[in-house]
Amino acid sequence: MRRLVSLVPLVLGCAAEPVDEPPPRDCTGDRCNAVGSKDELLAALDGFGDPVAAFLRQAATERGTLVGNYRQVLDGVGAVMGCDATTEKSFVVLSNQSFLPKPIFTRCASDATAASQFYMAMVGREGFIDPETVHVTSWDAAAGVYRRYATAPTGTGELALNVQPEFCLGCHGGPEQLATWVPLMNEMTNPWTQWNAAPGFSSQQFDDFLEQQYADDPTYQEVTRPGLLDSAASFDPVVHAGVARVTGERLKQRLDAPDLNAALALVRPLYCDESLNYVSEVHRSGELRMHAVVDDALRGLYRAAGADGAWSWLADTRLDLAPPADGEEPLALIPVRGESTVQAELGLVARGALTPLEALRVRALDWQHPVQSDVRCKLYRDGAARVLHGAVDTAGAATTADLVPRVYAELMKPLGTSELVASPDGAAPQPTTLAALGDAIEAYASSFRAAPAMRGVLATERARRACRATADPTAPIFVDVACP
Repeated sequence: MRRLVSLVPLVLGCAAEPVDEPPPRDCTGDRCNAVGSKDELLAALDGFGDPVAAFLRQAATERGTLVGNYRQVLDGVGAVMGCDATTEKSFVVLSNQSFLPKPIFTRCASDATAASQFYMAMVGREGFIDPETVHVTSWDAAAGVYRRYATAPTGTGELALNVQPEFCLGCHGGPEQLATWVPLMNEMTNPWTQWNAAPGFSSQQFDDFLEQQYADDPTYQEVTRPGLLDSAASFDPVVHAGVARVTGERLKQRLDAPDLNAALALVRPLYCDESLNYVSEVHRSGELRMHAVVDDALRGLYRAAGADGAWSWLADTRLDLAPPADGEEPLALIPVRGESTVQAELGLVARGALTPLEALRVRALDWQHPVQSDVRCKLYRDGAARVLHGAVDTAGAATTADLVPRVYAELMKPLGTSELVASPDGAAPQPTTLAALGDAIEAYASSFRAAPAMRGVLATERARRACRATADPTAPIFVDVACP
């Protein structure tokens, strides 16, 4: 098996421990925090209405621990959810820490919405999967948030419990470090590079980089046994359902009392990337998701605006490249705008907080950079500073939704016009129309089709995006990119 060094720095673990002690753990931040008694646990769970909290109240010892391992967590939470072991599925991704495999579990797996109430991830150590260290989250419907938990071995056959650990948000809060846990899946489309795609699909990079010592580990074999292990294709809708939960609750905040910070947070996904996803060429076929070159949100916004045209990018989510030449690797893990970011933008428009044309004015800026646009994000950050220093009048606003158009207008003020302007490749904005912009996007997207030279152009752009993405702790390992 091949093994490459991650471009993402590894987090240092605890100091070395004697060989007869539990394996060393990563103790950065609050990873090693744990409640000290059941009373302390119950206090930490006060007001929590999620399935994990209900399970812990029943199952915790007087020491504030659990007896057992990951299996007790799965069975206990499953019982609270009414979903027994027959509804359980596991999924595996190679993590960005030296390709350590990360098994992920759900219950109620045949129903994506029900399954998205609960996620459990196991942690890999050097050479094995730790059955006593799990990261767990579950949906608190009354509060409209995911609650967070982590377990760790005590060395006495019990699991220490960490309630609401902040370290989880280091990844699940995304590049903007949101205070809300959001489900993550790096690649949410075929071929799910670095994920197990079987059964039903052929895995890409997963089999190449899964080391034999992990494949032979008894716990790994237990959690990936036939019938239990499922394809990333089945996990995809569960993550979508989880993102929909968070997005729906987030957008409800527009109905709260007027708050400029809340209004800024609602419009931020239009300008700055709150999450990243990755798309890959489907093996050696040349088939690639259009999202790599044209933002997915454009399609929905154009239709919502009533704009139509004979544009391939509007009709088809796929882009057909010239297949790779002999000896050339498929393009893999191209950073794109994240699913939760796109859905937050589209949800804001669908609920009438902004019009489709207002959202399209943002998308038209620097449109050849659908992700990691300094132009759009600077517009937001500069405007947010003005908003928070009194540039927006809040008089007469009854809800945060009333402030959203005012905040948006202030953010867009430097453009000097309320008309649609476009700035291809970061150029100075120029007046345009939806039809003209649609034609320009079509010409750009079509240039990549079946032209071997454009594969190199996209590979260069992919490398640029990948090197920027390595600042994000959730970025995957880019096996063929050398960054400055």
